[in-house]
Amino acid sequence: MGSTLKKDFMAGYIRSDSRSEWKEGAVTTQKHTTQARGPIIDAVTLDSRSVDPGHDQNRLDRSREELRMLTGKLLTVQDEERRRISRDLHDDVNQRLGAIGLQLDSLCRHLPASSTLIRRRIGAIRRHVSRLSDDVRQLAYRFHETTVEDLGLAVALQRYLHDFVKRTGIKAKFIKPHSAMPIPPQLATCLYRIAQESLGNVGLHAQASQVTIQLALLPDAVSLTIRDNGVGMNPDDVQSRTGGLGILSMQERARLLNGSVEWHSTTGAGTDVVAHLPYPVEAP
Repeated sequence: MGSTLKKDFMAGYIRSDSRSEWKEGAVTTQKHTTQARGPIIDAVTLDSRSVDPGHDQNRLDRSREELRMLTGKLLTVQDEERRRISRDLHDDVNQRLGAIGLQLDSLCRHLPASSTLIRRRIGAIRRHVSRLSDDVRQLAYRFHETTVEDLGLAVALQRYLHDFVKRTGIKAKFIKPHSAMPIPPQLATCLYRIAQESLGNVGLHAQASQVTIQLALLPDAVSLTIRDNGVGMNPDDVQSRTGGLGILSMQERARLLNGSVEWHSTTGAGTDVVAHLPYPVEAP
C-alpha cells in the first residue's frame, strides 16, 4: 500500500553575502508499506521558490484598509437608515395615530349623554393611543435626533441626557463648552452616537447613581467625556469589553475622522469614556 504526504513550509536564511532570503514551497514524501519491512520511503521531493516577505504584509495592509473603508460605508448607511426610519415613524406612523385620536375624540362628542360606560372606554382607548404616540415619538427621536443638524450638538446632548434621566432615574450633569464655535456635522454626529452608546452602557451595566457629560472645544480638537460613578471595571475587563460590537462601532466612527476613543476605569471607581476628534476635520 502506498501513500503521499505533502507539507507546506516557509523558511528564511542568511546568504553568504549576508543578505536574508525567504523561500516557500512544499516537501512531498512518497512511501509504501510492506509486511516484512514496514514503511519504506520511495522518494522525497522538494519544491521551493524565493518570496518577498513584505508581499504578504502588503496584501494584509490592503485588506485592512479595504475593511476600514467598508466599515465606514456601513456606518454611513446605518445613519441614513436611522434617518429614514425616524422620518417614517414621525411623518407616517405618528400622524396615523394622531388621526385615530381625533376620530375617537369626535366619536366621544357625538355619543348620547346616557352612554357613560362607552364614553369611559373610549377615553381609556384615547389615552392608550396618546401614550403609544409618545412612545413612537421618542423612538423616532432616538433613531435620529434632528437637533444635531438643526440646533447643534450641545442642544442635542442636553435633550438626550434629559430623556436618559427620565428613563433610568440616574442623575446627570452636562458641562457645555464656553465657546459657541460651531462643530462640523460629521464630528457632531460621531460624538452624539458615542454619547448614545456610552449612556446605554451606563444604564445597563454601570450601576451608577450619577453621570457627567463634558463637551470641550480646543483650538485644534473637540473632546467628549462621559464619566459615571458606577462599579467600574478592572483593566482586564476594560480590555475584553473593547471587543464588543458597540465599542468597536465607537472606535471606528472616531477613527474614520482621525480621532480616538479611550476607556479609563477602576473597580469601584466608575468609568470614563473619552472621545477626541481633530478639528477641523482632516481627510481620513
